[in-house]
Amino acid sequence: MYFEVNTETIIPTVFHELVHIRSRRFPHFLDRKWDHERFISEDTKKKQEEDVKAKVDGCNRDPLDESESPFALCFTTRRMLSEAKIVKNARIVVVGASDTSISFIEALLSISYLQFSSIVLVAPGGLPHNHFVEKSENLKSYSTSYTREELKKLMLESRVRVINARMVDIDRSDKNIVLHDDTVIPYDTLILGMGIQDKTLNSLGYVSRGIAPHGEDKIADQILSIDDPHLYSHLRVGGSLINILTDKKKVKNCVIYGRTLNTYCCIQGLLQRGVKPEQIILVIPKIECHVEESYDEPDRETMYQDLPYIYQDSFEDQSIEEKINHSLLEMGIRIEKNAKLIEIIEDPEEGLESVLFKMLDIPDEEEDDDEMDLEEKSEG
Repeated sequence: MYFEVNTETIIPTVFHELVHIRSRRFPHFLDRKWDHERFISEDTKKKQEEDVKAKVDGCNRDPLDESESPFALCFTTRRMLSEAKIVKNARIVVVGASDTSISFIEALLSISYLQFSSIVLVAPGGLPHNHFVEKSENLKSYSTSYTREELKKLMLESRVRVINARMVDIDRSDKNIVLHDDTVIPYDTLILGMGIQDKTLNSLGYVSRGIAPHGEDKIADQILSIDDPHLYSHLRVGGSLINILTDKKKVKNCVIYGRTLNTYCCIQGLLQRGVKPEQIILVIPKIECHVEESYDEPDRETMYQDLPYIYQDSFEDQSIEEKINHSLLEMGIRIEKNAKLIEIIEDPEEGLESVLFKMLDIPDEEEDDDEMDLEEKSEG
């Protein structure tokens, strides 16, 4: 028996008895169909006509249509129905909605003879595929492990408990985690799959807008980290930040600071939201900026070994990066290279006033003028 689950399908109570089939990723050439003639034998045509007359389920579909199916598929067999599943009541808590975490949960749910009754996914900001509709609206680099359509077809919201929250503490003695709203989640098995998080603001004593400050950390209303759990909510069309950047009467600049692929994806997302290229300033730091503070002097060699994994370059090919930067310059986006963010200047009434950068390729005696010039043009 097969069961198709579309966007508006009501999940039946017997859904847990079915086995979910992971969708196969089509070859890359199917993004644009081949211009070729297809041979269909007479026997195949006759069989298709008979299926249409008999109203066989799925008779109107073309098995060679070269397009992804719009639904998730589940199935079961007589043998599987006759064998009771072993129920596992162990409390499994997975923190983070990274590819590793989602893959781990998928592996557990794909075991046909086991039924896990208590899997909890703590995902700050929710699952990734709920953040945007069109690919061009994305503000971060796209996952190479799961496409948005594949995440939707996994139907994790219907199969596990998803909590939109952020973990702030782990109590190993009592085996529970504490969320940002003081909610306590007990566990028998804890999986930490948050991935590498941006720590640039933390090195300056700040936290992103969507994260509650902890200890002596400060928060500025107009400062966002690319790993902010509420990034898409803050930069939504019609939100306060986008309204500030798209206000034609009082033009504000937007400084994007980073060197990874997320930097260029964020620029694309802002342009799609109506921000003009002339308002965007791209500042590219050196690879060791804000990372060297976490390493002692004897560990510098280890730091340079870790850097390709901690702070990856945007593109493996330098020529591609140069071409993209050239296209951004032609659009009107300003680019500053080899600069380090050293200070965030706030106004008591207006909030964020300016940001101060240290130009690493300029001698110290010439540096003050360049810092002031960038500071004045990056207000807001």
